[in-house]
Amino acid sequence: EFPLDPCRGPFLCSQGFGGHFTHFFAGTHHAVDFECPVGTPVVAIGDGVVTNVRDVNVVTGIHGSNLFKWNSVTVKMHDGNYAEYVHIQRGSVCVEVGQAVSTGQLLCLSGSVGFSPRPHLHLQVTRDATDSAPTIPFRIKRSSEHVNETGSYEPKAGFLYP
Repeated sequence: EFPLDPCRGPFLCSQGFGGHFTHFFAGTHHAVDFECPVGTPVVAIGDGVVTNVRDVNVVTGIHGSNLFKWNSVTVKMHDGNYAEYVHIQRGSVCVEVGQAVSTGQLLCLSGSVGFSPRPHLHLQVTRDATDSAPTIPFRIKRSSEHVNETGSYEPKAGFLYP
């Protein structure tokens, strides 16, 4: 499922896998960024359980001191992988650690918190929840409710989605 409310889109993928701005090392190599206004609803890309919530930071911009000051929600999905939704708006999380979530369920609102040049959602998937876990490739399932084709896709920088 697409991670942002498709009724509010389309959304520009400003950075895809291996992006040159911040997706060039293992911790973010297989991540995608979708530009979206602050306050855009962020939804679960799959069924799972919330394992972590960071919801206290307010800094923004591309100053080096903001590198590790993001807000995020992490969900352990039923396939065992972890989806992390990053740069979310402070105070917007509407789920809690241990809560089961369903595909398409509202998790929080997008923001621009942490090392962020402009409002966007950073989405990444890892095999485990450690801070040093490398990101892994993933695909987003097409929803027949919003898109005419079925299947899945890897978002590419420079294209509009969903």
